[in-house]
Amino acid sequence: MSEAKSQIDKDDIPLPYWIIVVVFPLMIVLVFGLFLFPASGWAWDWWEAWAVISSMGIIITIGYAIINKKNPRVIRNRAKMKKVGVTKETKKSAGSDWYVMPLMTIGFLVGFVYPAVEKRFENIWNPYPFPIPWWAEIIGFVFMCGGFIIIMWAQVQNAFASKILDINKDQKLIDTGLYGKVRHPIYSGAFFWAIGTPLALGSIIAIVGSFLVIISLLIRIKPEEDMLIKGMDGYEDYRQRVKYKLFPGIY
Repeated sequence: MSEAKSQIDKDDIPLPYWIIVVVFPLMIVLVFGLFLFPASGWAWDWWEAWAVISSMGIIITIGYAIINKKNPRVIRNRAKMKKVGVTKETKKSAGSDWYVMPLMTIGFLVGFVYPAVEKRFENIWNPYPFPIPWWAEIIGFVFMCGGFIIIMWAQVQNAFASKILDINKDQKLIDTGLYGKVRHPIYSGAFFWAIGTPLALGSIIAIVGSFLVIISLLIRIKPEEDMLIKGMDGYEDYRQRVKYKLFPGIY
């Protein structure tokens, strides 16, 4: 068996079940909990934060359980940080990560940390002229969960999805399922997730961070598509067939 074939087989081996049901949910609790609760002054009674963390933990556990069975290599692709498929032709486009990713990270931090600051000082400082209605938080929660489910489902359908701009070895064009409707369904899900999360946490001002995330995603689309046109056979034809980038009939 060739080395390349051996590597492909290794990538397609499902991860141990305990990693899916223990490690990933624990990572969600630790990572987002360390953003939310210290900044909130350890407000353990902040039910919105618990709802957000719990729902994301459940969605990612179910999502990765499905992915691990159907497309386990996507978990490894999403975890990698080293680019392996950059060529001379795609180097410039792939290099856009250096300014897009920091902008996106700042947006996510604002969206998560600022609501916690509001929670911490809610008894001595309230930036809103009226209380945020409960139904607005519910709408935000639905947007957040819906967006996260779209992100996970797109990964089920595309084993080559990765966080960094790169073309993986033996990567194939995916043009069915969500990818038959829009070219960047993960970004579509991230749009709703970014908008919904601050609202679900009870903050309107923190949506400023959501806009930073959305802007960074919109900026990223062009260099990503330039990279795919130059580095993947059939992508230009795919762009002609699937007209919309994020939302069918809109954009």
